[in-house]
Amino acid sequence: MINLPVGIRALAVSFPSIIRTNEYWFCQYPDLFTQTKLRNPRRSKSDDFTTDNNGLDIWSIAVAPYLSDPFRGNVERRVLSSQESSLTLEYRAAKDALEAAKLSPSEVELMIVASLFSEQVGSGNATYLAEQLKLCCPAWNLESTCSSALVALQNAQALVQTGTYRNVLVVISQIGSNAVEEADTLSWSMGDGAGAFVVDLLKPNQGILGTKIVNTIATHGAYSHKLTTDAQGKPRICTSTGNNASMLAETAVDFVRNCCYGATTAAGVTLDDIDFFAFNTPTAWYVDVCTRALGIDKERTINLYPRYANIGPVLPIANLYHAAAEGKISGNNLVLVYTNGAAATAAAVVMRWGDVALGQVPAPPISITQEKQRSEPTTQDHLSQEKVFTTTQTAFSKAKLLAAKPEQQQQMVETYLLEWLATSLQLPLASLNTQQSTASLLDSLMAIELRRKIEANLQVQVPIEKFLVNNIAQLAELLLNQLTLASLTVSEAIASADLNLKEREKLSL
Repeated sequence: MINLPVGIRALAVSFPSIIRTNEYWFCQYPDLFTQTKLRNPRRSKSDDFTTDNNGLDIWSIAVAPYLSDPFRGNVERRVLSSQESSLTLEYRAAKDALEAAKLSPSEVELMIVASLFSEQVGSGNATYLAEQLKLCCPAWNLESTCSSALVALQNAQALVQTGTYRNVLVVISQIGSNAVEEADTLSWSMGDGAGAFVVDLLKPNQGILGTKIVNTIATHGAYSHKLTTDAQGKPRICTSTGNNASMLAETAVDFVRNCCYGATTAAGVTLDDIDFFAFNTPTAWYVDVCTRALGIDKERTINLYPRYANIGPVLPIANLYHAAAEGKISGNNLVLVYTNGAAATAAAVVMRWGDVALGQVPAPPISITQEKQRSEPTTQDHLSQEKVFTTTQTAFSKAKLLAAKPEQQQQMVETYLLEWLATSLQLPLASLNTQQSTASLLDSLMAIELRRKIEANLQVQVPIEKFLVNNIAQLAELLLNQLTLASLTVSEAIASADLNLKEREKLSL
């Protein structure tokens, strides 16, 4: 079959009218901020990493600058007003994309829609949007969490490539503010937005050259979803951090490498050939994770997180739009787009950029400059006045612990945990005690850091949820039990090997 040049012909984005800054939470939820202020960690100078190439180490290095910021790099996010909805944003983005492509609604042959956390709990917005746009063509819903845009792009390309449809309109939205409780710190990172693009035949050698999509079942349970109602009694999906959230960190590097290497191989190019990278940025440090994992310069990408926060499946569209609008992408450039959808798919697409028409420019940020939009963490003036406490950590290792008397081991582990928490959270050691709940001191990011440190020192595996439900004394006991079990397993294996050796010697005699 002849591979026709198929790709993005026009691109548009649409954002709600409200720009919400961190000050909103300071005013609305002062108690929440007071609780979170206790978690104001810093990276210890002695917290060395084993290798820059290890997946979790790469994540930890990228996260480190943001651990001292209670808002974890969040600055602004776009949020729906009472007069707006996911359908409002989708209609505006779709209309802009069609106008940029110079297509009338009657000329559209198929529309694919992905509406994440829309007002329609039972189904997506496809038919509702088709009605508003006055389309006569088929319209269906598609969902693959934060990879929805690239999965829809692959489907659209295949359908145009085979001649099933001449063109496809793809519309993507996320209404993150609908999906979280404002009093949950997860709400700080969730934004609203929509994007749309037209997939059509392009000039020779342009369009999509290679794709790699894999499943992300390892991250199943990273988020927890439940059905609830809003203030008007309407049903909605409520999202919170799940028990398997640590797998988002542990698998991030493997997924970006697998997909990006796979897509470049399929396209017959290398990473060095790529002119621009568009990574999804569900966190402030995700660009740093991706660039470190692939060994590329951050100047070859863009980070919109300070401006929009996590807009999920809209991120790749927004990245491409702003990169093109700012001249970071021009005609015939090689572009690689990567997304990672929790408990769904991770995807990468290599394309040769064509003459892509752009929709209307969205409203500018109110506190983000071009310099701040790089990926550096921001600080609040009133937070910088906090006193910094320093604690000298006791030397700690598996060998030293096992060499100690059993009655001393519990205290050694407790002391280690207390000193690590005091150093990392910038708290005086005297303010902590072994009966304190770890959940009151750690968020999920800090729990990942502590678990990484413990696994390096003790070589024991502990589920991340255990760090957030036990007090310090119980966590110390759990670690000792795991260490004892691991030591017994090794001892039994050695004893079994010795027995087998003696049996083999008898047989040989």
